[in-house]
Amino acid sequence: MDYYIKVGNMQVPVTEEIYKVYCQGTRKERYFKEGDYRNKTFFYDALDTEEMNGSDMFSDPMAESVEDEAERHWLLEGLKASINELSQGDRELLCRLYVYGDSLRGFAKAKGIPVTTLQARHQRLLKKLRKSLER
Repeated sequence: MDYYIKVGNMQVPVTEEIYKVYCQGTRKERYFKEGDYRNKTFFYDALDTEEMNGSDMFSDPMAESVEDEAERHWLLEGLKASINELSQGDRELLCRLYVYGDSLRGFAKAKGIPVTTLQARHQRLLKKLRKSLER
């Protein structure tokens, strides 16, 4: 008995062993498709056209790119490490200004320090953090 497998528009002669393996693979593929149909599984590639990839129809154009997210994460880790190297007083200043939203005047008044001294300290801290992040 002769065994053939259809490849494109041609019938290709094969051995019995290859034919059986091919039929098993074909049946397995059909089995998975039937399961997808039963389970109402939908694949975005079913929406593919020549102009567009089907999965692109559901992407969020406003979402941050993976590269941007990774860079932001890397910068935040560097910033955390740099802040941990600061003295307790410097960390307190940054925390009051950027976490709690206090003003320089309000913090200076609460600490009994002149505002100009605090402004200079704040600028020095920012330069120190910037240098640390650039490393």
